[in-house]
Amino acid sequence: MNLRVIKKDIEYVLGAFIEDCSVVAAVKGQDADESVSALMDEAIDLYNELKDKVNAKIEGPKKAYFAGLRKEILTRTDALYEKLSEAVKSGKGAAEKKPAAKKPAEKPAAKKPAAEKPTAEKKAPAKKTGEAAAEKKTPAKKPAEKKAPAKKAPAKKAE
Repeated sequence: MNLRVIKKDIEYVLGAFIEDCSVVAAVKGQDADESVSALMDEAIDLYNELKDKVNAKIEGPKKAYFAGLRKEILTRTDALYEKLSEAVKSGKGAAEKKPAAKKPAEKPAAKKPAAEKPTAEKKAPAKKTGEAAAEKKTPAKKPAEKKAPAKKAPAKKAE
């Protein structure tokens, strides 16, 4: 694995988590702000910690160290998502306070005919000139015959 790829993974995964937190905060309102902001702070701390681990000097097998670091990124971010899920479930947001609006009854869909016939409106109007008749009756072209590759001239000998 490339070090640059791991750094981008850290930014992507934790950036996506912070974005999800901001969406939850916007949807839930002030009730979820405190819990979500605490999770965002925790995610930022995790981001800084992982960046420090990536940039640290490593002695020994680097491949195993970075593989372990990748697993840590995923497990710790998954734990943050679990906390966010619990915060969403336990918090009473503004969306839950509003009574649900009644949906109007949907009308049953009209049945379509089994086979629709093309109408005269869909067809292009026919031209009355002789050019249109000539265009319709043009014979199909035959495929071009394959030509044998040209033979190369024998190389001239230097004298």
